[in-house]
This record gives sequence, structure tokens and C-alpha cells, in this order.
Amino acid sequence: MIWTEDKNIWNWLPKLQAHRGYWVKGLQQNSLQSVQQAFEQKYQISEFDVRMTSDGVVVMFHDDSFQDLVLSKTTFYALNEAIPVTPLEELFKWLVKVPDFKLNIEIKSRKIVNSLLEKKVCELIRKYKIEERVMISSFNPFTLYKVRRYCPKVYRALLLTFEKNYGNNFVIKSRVLNYMCRPHMLNLRAEDFSRRFVKLAKKIPVVLWTVNDVNVYKKSAANIHGIISDQITPAEFKTIQI
Repeated sequence: MIWTEDKNIWNWLPKLQAHRGYWVKGLQQNSLQSVQQAFEQKYQISEFDVRMTSDGVVVMFHDDSFQDLVLSKTTFYALNEAIPVTPLEELFKWLVKVPDFKLNIEIKSRKIVNSLLEKKVCELIRKYKIEERVMISSFNPFTLYKVRRYCPKVYRALLLTFEKNYGNNFVIKSRVLNYMCRPHMLNLRAEDFSRRFVKLAKKIPVVLWTVNDVNVYKKSAANIHGIISDQITPAEFKTIQI
């Protein structure tokens, strides 16, 4: 398993990330407003998901469908009529106006060959010159490979779970495709963290998701870099640092 070790990433990557923005008090997940609220809550970085509509608009969205609408077969206008959605570019326009805030962009794609979503995300990153303020994460090693080609300066995080999900086969779980995508860090489901990852965590940052219980963090804190959380705020996180 090949990882890209970068000595600068340890300082670049905050130990606490907001999961889909800060939305637990009523805002819509994966929206400009939830990310702005994360910024107001003093998070230094927010994670969120992106997909692409049928007319090529990259939007902040987690699921591949909403009600009877399949995103890849639905125009931005039609989707936005059903539920308000934020184009990624709108978020980037806000980002360049605020200081010292970073984004963890999870690209939702299972495709191997087609790379239009990855290409568009990277084009927007380059357009707004924010390569040093964003990272890309994905469960799909082929997505990270494409990002490595289109945005080589952007940090890449491999997302991993050992759940029995569709498409989460032996090849994905074994990380044998790391030689191709060469991720800088591992974002691991908290329930899957074990002693087998302690040695790896000394080479690259290992971040656990989604951690909403401070005791879960305390249990693993000595052996991980950080967490992604819906509920733990920066103010609370300061009080539980190990």
C-alpha cells in the first residue's frame, strides 16, 4: 500500500472538521449556510459532499437522488426547484473572501472511466486559486487518481469503511489501488479504527468520522490526527485535547 508522506500536512490539517458544515441547529446539510455557520463557530475546516447535475453543475449534495429525482439525470434548475442546493462555485466565491478557512471536498462518484465531475471540481479550484485551501476526499481510488492528475498540488484523502456496502469490495478495503491514487491521508470510519492502523497513523494523518461522542475521541486520541464531527464544536474540542 503506497501513501504519499508529506511533512507539511500535519500542520496544514486541523484536528477537528465540521461534518457537512455545522447544521445541527437547523440549517440544511451540505449548503453554503451550513459551511458559513461552521466558520462562525470557529471551525478551521469543513467537510461536505459534491455531485453533478445532468447539465454539468457541481452541487453540494450527499445522496445520488432526492425523492424521485436522480441527480445525474436532473438539471440544476429542476433540482433546485425541489430542494435548495448550493453550486460549488458559489461556495468558492465566498471562501476567497474569508481568511484562514479550509474545505474538505468529498467527491461522490463510483465511476472508473468518466472523469467529468473530478475535472470540473479541479477546474473550479484552479479558477479561484485555492489549491492550498482545499483537500479532496473520496471512497473511490479512481476519483483520487483523477484528482492527482488534474490538481496534483491538492491533498488527497482516501475514505475507508469496512461496512458491507454496495461496491465496497476487497479491492477497495485492501487499498491495493493506492499505487495509483497515492493519498496523503486516511479518513476512516470511527467504528473501524483498531490497532492495525496505529503504525500507519505515525506516517500519515488518520482522521476518524463521524465522531460525536467525546469519549470516542478520547479513546483514540493518542493514535490519530483528528476527527470529523457533526456536534463537537471547537470550543468543546479545546477542553478535551489529550
